[in-house]
Amino acid sequence: MYKRLKADRLQRKLLDLINCFNENDSRARNFGTDTMLHISEIHLIEFIGNNEKLSISEIARKKNITKGAVSQTVIRLEKKKLVVKEVNPENRSQLIVSLTGKGWTAYREHKRYHENITKMILSCMQGKSEAEICAIYSFLDELQHLME
Repeated sequence: MYKRLKADRLQRKLLDLINCFNENDSRARNFGTDTMLHISEIHLIEFIGNNEKLSISEIARKKNITKGAVSQTVIRLEKKKLVVKEVNPENRSQLIVSLTGKGWTAYREHKRYHENITKMILSCMQGKSEAEICAIYSFLDELQHLME
């Protein structure tokens, strides 16, 4: 009975945490610019910043999403002046997607956002033994594998 109560409380706490994270993470933000960005947009900005000089087809292939999805998001980001399409100097028949100055600002701010999450996690780990941290990691790893 006691184990069941603990499992129920742990499940509720974990689901509450996941919901809280999802609500915060999916909220549109400006990431240091004058433009609100949705999660799919900032993640494409992050990908472009980490993988410069790729075409829409190459981005789609590497992200394992459709060319249409990448193209639609790039069009929105172009309108927001966060990316530009330019002729590839190495293959003049191909367009590559690059971040603008404003795009690089959003990229850097998004990195800071993730750094802040890391700081929160490190703060929660403070004072925990290596065994406790290993147990937490093991629990999360097993749960992830079961959910996949």
